Parts: sequence; structure tokens; C-alpha cells
Amino acid sequence: MKRVALLIFGLLSVSLSVLAENSINGRVLDQATRQAIDYANVSVTHEGETVPAAGTITDATGNFTLHNMKNGTYVLTISFMGYQDVQRTVSLSGQAVSLGNILLQENTQALNEVEVVGQNSSMRFELDKKVFTVDQNIASAGASVTDVLENIPSVDVDQEGNISLRNSEDVEIWINGKPAGLNSENRAQVLQQMPAGTIEKIEVITNPSAKFSPEGSSGIINLVMKKDSKAGFYGSVQAGLNYSLSAPWNVPPGANVGFNINFNAGPVDGYFNVGYRLHVSNGGNKTDRYNLSGTGSEVLDSSLIVSHLVQDGLQTRRGGGMFARGGLNFHLSQHSTLGVSGFGMVSEPKVLNGRNTYDRTYTMSDALGNITREYERQQAGRNWHPGGEVTVDYSLDYEEHKLSVSATYNHFTWNNETDYIQLEAGHDTTYQKQNSYNKEPGIEIQADYEWKPTQQSRLEAGYAYNHDWTSSLADAYDVIGGTDKEIYAYYELFNSLTQNHALYITYGNRFWDKLSVQVGLRGEYYMRHLESTYKDNTGAEQDSYAAFPNKKDTAYFQLFPSAYISYDFGNGHELQLNYTRRINRPWGHQINPRMDFSDSTNISYGNVDLLPAYSNNLELNYLKTWERHTLSAGLFWHYRERVVQNIKYMDGDIMKNTYLNLSSRQELGIEIVAKNRLFGELLQLTTSANFYWNNIAKVHDNIIHQGLTIPVDLAEQNIYAGSVRINAQFMFTKNFSGQLSANYRSPRVIAQGTTTHNYSIDLGLRHTFLNKQLALALNVRDLLDSRARRNTTWGDGFWQFSENRWHSRNISLTLTYNFGNNRQRRGERSEMMGGDDSDDSGNVESSNDF
Repeated sequence: MKRVALLIFGLLSVSLSVLAENSINGRVLDQATRQAIDYANVSVTHEGETVPAAGTITDATGNFTLHNMKNGTYVLTISFMGYQDVQRTVSLSGQAVSLGNILLQENTQALNEVEVVGQNSSMRFELDKKVFTVDQNIASAGASVTDVLENIPSVDVDQEGNISLRNSEDVEIWINGKPAGLNSENRAQVLQQMPAGTIEKIEVITNPSAKFSPEGSSGIINLVMKKDSKAGFYGSVQAGLNYSLSAPWNVPPGANVGFNINFNAGPVDGYFNVGYRLHVSNGGNKTDRYNLSGTGSEVLDSSLIVSHLVQDGLQTRRGGGMFARGGLNFHLSQHSTLGVSGFGMVSEPKVLNGRNTYDRTYTMSDALGNITREYERQQAGRNWHPGGEVTVDYSLDYEEHKLSVSATYNHFTWNNETDYIQLEAGHDTTYQKQNSYNKEPGIEIQADYEWKPTQQSRLEAGYAYNHDWTSSLADAYDVIGGTDKEIYAYYELFNSLTQNHALYITYGNRFWDKLSVQVGLRGEYYMRHLESTYKDNTGAEQDSYAAFPNKKDTAYFQLFPSAYISYDFGNGHELQLNYTRRINRPWGHQINPRMDFSDSTNISYGNVDLLPAYSNNLELNYLKTWERHTLSAGLFWHYRERVVQNIKYMDGDIMKNTYLNLSSRQELGIEIVAKNRLFGELLQLTTSANFYWNNIAKVHDNIIHQGLTIPVDLAEQNIYAGSVRINAQFMFTKNFSGQLSANYRSPRVIAQGTTTHNYSIDLGLRHTFLNKQLALALNVRDLLDSRARRNTTWGDGFWQFSENRWHSRNISLTLTYNFGNNRQRRGERSEMMGGDDSDDSGNVESSNDF
């Protein structure tokens, strides 16, 4: 068997060497900064002739290859806007010729004469990822990263800031190619506070290779932070106001200010950004619940009604926060770089009294509609969450070998103090407090090695280690006569410790200049330790509560393979088939058994017995490019086992929510994304659509959870669903542009019910002045005031409709001033060509790029 394997490998190597014959390759760099120049034009002509014999453009790393050249002598010309042309004479006689690094020198006179009236590309497509350029999105002016994500194809953000990709919240959010301490517990707050202006681009990768963490069964959304190394210095100052256009009208406006600067001083380049956001938003919720004498179904059976609860709530969130990031890169030699970077955030709960208010009214009635009870519950809370991370990295980059090593430390703190007042006619007013204090430090160490033995092949290997702690303290009090009396049943000290060791290897090769193959395998050994302490009715701390031991340890080893096959048909046609195995490990509130009684009729808690969910993902992607049009189409199938779902059940008149592993869930769908430049440079239109079949297997079981028997009887659910998003960018004049974003999402199935459809429209206008040094942007978000999450759920003893609104329609005005070096940046020139400029750090490379 070993001989057969060696024979096959030998034949492949021989084939590769034959196929590499009569080719020309090289890498194009900026002479001053040694940065790769992407989308540079490469053409060859026979010596003494003027008609090109072949041509191509450089890729994102500046590399190019001309294949299947005939023997002879050629003149190779490399050109790019703003640079002086470079020519080389190349002779071919049955061999591959490597030109190495080719340096282009800027043509400053030509740069000063260039005036571009067209609009830059806002999105770039590849077979296995989509790249969204934030700077080209007018809606990003003065906005948060959360606001920008709402306008990206296949990505949805609900009213609580939860992010989903292709109808699944099992998605990872990374910063510069790493998790950066973000998880399902903290990322909504971090992204809401992070200014969109600090982001260069957003990469959406639906099926990452074994090189990357398998967390997130739906894929990875990678935020690439701005970082440039243009000679000299430049930066910008930004200020803006925003105002909610929905009740209550007495809420003051929000505001934002920001400053960023980039510089390059020979062997050192760096950047620094700081921004402050004063955020104010209005929202609310509504619940319509029927307690039944039997099991509910999709259609409410009025004959089963025992009682009825209507709850209306109005919420105002207010507060301030600062976000800062910076970094330095020390170029130790032509091939090695040492970098230090980090970001931090602090919140200021005292701004505008620093309190999030939530007023709820409750009306209860019997089966005949007679009101049996009415009361009001007022909630006022303070939230503050300082945190950040620091990273030290070292890279060694040669033509065939690359090595990168990094170490990251992050620490986030999430604190909440909430006061409750309950008002009811004929009863004394009651006062309560609930507090939660959470700390989440973590360490990540990673080493990656890459070897390119030939221009067509690549071998990658690496190791990653993650060590994360979580400490959560929760308590609650009745306030009687101004004195706090602890409610021991709600006290909990919860600690979690996780460690993960990962090794990976991937190998890719390209055959006949058409067929690319990559295979990979990742192994992970994961350990988790949970520990919890409670109090009994005397206030004494106990090691167990409700049949939950105070310590629980989990350890397991799993393999995660990946495979990619792509074929280039030429003339802009590409096809790719890929497979990955991924995992979704339960985290945070899903496993924390702390009870939250912010809504006294709807109490939620976590489940420490949750198991990880696994998914098998298969995708077939097609990409076709024309000069002014791009079409991306994909067929995907996801099969998930032990899916974690939120389950509701009745405990008397109180609804309780927890998380359970169900049987399986699968989706079969198609995703289509089209980008078109229409009417000259007037309109750039990006349209995306997802259509899929969603299936949740039936569940008939009694699950024992924390000493309780929870009957779970869920019928199989099937639904055909979809979503459509349109982003239209208008270039009215060279200084005046506009943007319209609209999306629609059809009803979907969840474990115990369905969600209704939702839709929204955003508008934006931008005008630039003073040779584009000054820009004024006006945005209206949620023009129709329609963004909301609406669910209908049913189960044993209940039927419920709920609606939640996290924020409402608002208008913002943002002014930006750019200063410093006035020479045009290389990235801007690249975008003129319809490309996307970036440095290599923090980017998740294409799986089929060899």
C-alpha cells in the first residue's frame, strides 16, 4: 500500500513538473514599501511585435503566472496606475521561468494628473468567501460594526444584536483572522460599541478549511481592521449626531466622535484609532400568551384556553463608551517583521444617567376574557463592560517559506446592576435588585508554517492553543424599608475553564492550470471544567443545587477534515466543490444555570449538561465574471446533530426557558449573489438571495434537567424559506453619491414554532468637498420602522406570540475630515480597477488559492 501511495505521489510530482513547463511567474511589489500590488496588469508580446500574446493580473499577494507559453523570446510589461511601467525580456525553451520580486516605482506626476469620477467596488467575490469593503458603504459613516453587518449578504442581525449566517446563529466572529475573545456572550456589546470606521473590510467565509478553527457550524465572519503603511502620515477626524424617530420623543440625541492616524517612518509603521459613542435607542416588546389545558399547536385552539397574559414593554437604552486600537510594526529585515497591536473599550454608565429603562405592563384574564390581575413592572439598569486585547506577533516571509507566530491576551468584563419596582393596585409596591458580574480573560498562542515547493502547490501546518476562563457572580435582593434582603435562591457563583489544543495540516496542488485540489485535517483536544456554588435557604453556601453537582469535567478529542476541488473553465468561469466538518460548543448563558427574573413571568436559565453539536457541510459554488458584472451561485447542504435549541415550558403560570440538545437539523439551499455596474458609473447594484428547505427532526422524550422532568414532544417541522437583500450605490456626480439597502426575510422554523417574515430599508447620502478631504453623510436607518423579531411558539400547556424591538428608526449626520499626506493611496488606485486593497495581516486566505 505504501508503494502504491509513493507511486501515485511520484506520478503527481512528475505531472506537476511537466505542467509547469513554459510558464512565467513573479511577484509585483511597491519599491518604497515592499507591499504587494494586486490587480497590476501583466502582458507579454513576442520580441519585435506589438500585439500581446498573453496577459493576466496579479492576485492579492502580488503574484502572477502565465501558463502554456510557446517557446520563444518575449517582452514582459507590468503596468499599474500611478506607477512607472517595468519591462523584462524573457526567453522560454521548455522550462518555467521565475522572475522573483519585481519592484514598481511610483509616478508622482501621473498621480497628480489622475481624476476618477467612477465609484469604487464595495464587494469582491471569490469561490469560498465574499469580501465587503466598509469604506464604500455610506451607511457606515458614524455607525457601529453591528449596523454595517445588517447590510451584508447572507448575514442577519436580530433585535438583541445576535448575528446569524445563512439562518444559523452558530457563526464565529473574528478580528484580523483570530477569535479575539469574542463569543456569543460578549460580541453583541463589543460590535455595537466598535466604530465601523475602524474596519477596512469584512470577509464572510461559509466553509473554512482545516487551517481555521472549526467553531461555528455556519462559518466565520472576519473583521479586518484598517492598517496601512503608506509613506508619511495621514488620518481623519469624524463627528456625528443621531436621533431616534420613534416614541418616546423626550430622549436626547446620540453622538459619536473619532480620530485615526497612520504613519510610516522607514523601518517602523503604525496606526492609532480612538472613538467615543454616546448611544441612545428606543425599543420594546410584546407578549401574547395563552395557558392551555392541553398541548398547543400552530393554530390556537380556543377551547383549550385556561388563562391569557398580555405583556407590553417600552425600553430605552442609553450610555457612552470609548473604543481605541493601535499597533506598531518593526521591520527587522527585508523578510522579518515584529508587531505589537491591541484594542480596548470602556463604557461610561453615568452618561445620561447611564440607565437602561424598561417599563412593562401585565394584564391577566381568565378563559372568558375577564381581567383577573393588572400590574406594572419598572426596570432600570446600569451596564458597563471594559475590556480589550493585546497581541505580539512575528513573521518570517521568504519566497517559498513563511512562518508566523503570535500570542494574544484578552480580558473582558461584563457587569449589570438592575433595580425593579412592581406597582399593583391594592397591593404594596415591591422593590427588588438583581446583579451580575462577569470576567472573561483568555490566552491564545498560534504558530503557522507555509511551504510552496512550486508555484502550483502549497503545504500548510500549524498549532493553536486557547485557554479561557469565565467567572460569573449573580445575586438578587428584596428591598424592604430601604434595606436589602438577599434572595438566596438566586445567588450563584459560576466558574468555567476551557483549554483547547489544535494541530492542522493542509496540502493543495494545481493541475493543468485548471484543476485545484486541497485537502486538510485538523485535530483538537478540548477540556472544560465547570464549577458552581449556591446558597440554601439559610444563606449558607452549598456545593450542589437541584441535583447539579458543583463540579463537572468534560474532555474529548475530535478530527475535522476539509476538502476542496475547484476547476477553472476559463473566460471567467470557475466551479468549486467543498466539504468540512465543524462544531458548535455550548457557551456562556447556554450552560450557566443562573436564573434571570427580569421578566417575572418568563424566567430563563442555562443547562450544564449540554453537549457540543456537530455539522457536516457540503457546498458547490460557481463564479462567473464579466467586465462589469459578477455572478456567484452556490448550492449548500448542512446536516447538524445534537442541535442546541431554546426550549420553553410552563411551571404553573410562569414560563421557563432553557437550552437542550435536540436530535438533528438540516438545510438544503441555494445562494445567489450578483454585482452589476449599470448606466456607466451611475449605479452599482448588489443583489443577494437565499432559498432553502429547513427540516427539524421530531423529538419525543422526557428530559431530566436539574432535578426536573421536562416533557419534550416536538413534531417534525419542514419549511421552505428564503431571504433577499439589495444594495444600490449611486454616483450622481464625482462628489455626490447615495445608497439604498433593502432586505426581506421569509418565515422560518424554530424548535417549538416559527418566526414571521421581516423587512427593512436604509437610505444614505454623501457629499464630499475640498478635493474629497471633507465628507458629509446623512443616513436614515430602518426607514419603515419595521425591524423586529416576531415568533409564534407552542408546546405542552401554552401558545405564545412575542415581538421584540431592539432599536427603532433613526437619522444620523456625520462629518469626516481627512488630513496628512495628499498623495493617493495604493488601495484607492486598486479600487479604481475594481479591486480590493489590503495588506496580508488578518486576512483569511482563499481555500483554493495555491
